[in-house]
Amino acid sequence: HIADQDQLNWIREKLETPQPHHFSQEEKLRILDRLTWGDHFESFLARKFSAVKRFGLEGCESLIPGMKALIDEASNLDVEAIVMGMPHR
Repeated sequence: HIADQDQLNWIREKLETPQPHHFSQEEKLRILDRLTWGDHFESFLARKFSAVKRFGLEGCESLIPGMKALIDEASNLDVEAIVMGMPHR
């Protein structure tokens, strides 16, 4: 929770865009390829490690292209490390 209204407005200004992003045909195909790859990889893990508890993509498929864009942009900005976490159930 961010209590400072100026900070909140700054974050909104940076993250929320008034116009949706329009993807080129090449970008759409790349996103589809990544989603398909993720789905196939999850199916492979389910077959290969059927008895092992694992977390799947159910409902989080849109995270794949979003995370890829985030990592690519971070790389372009010379970010040296990205730390990702996941809540433990």
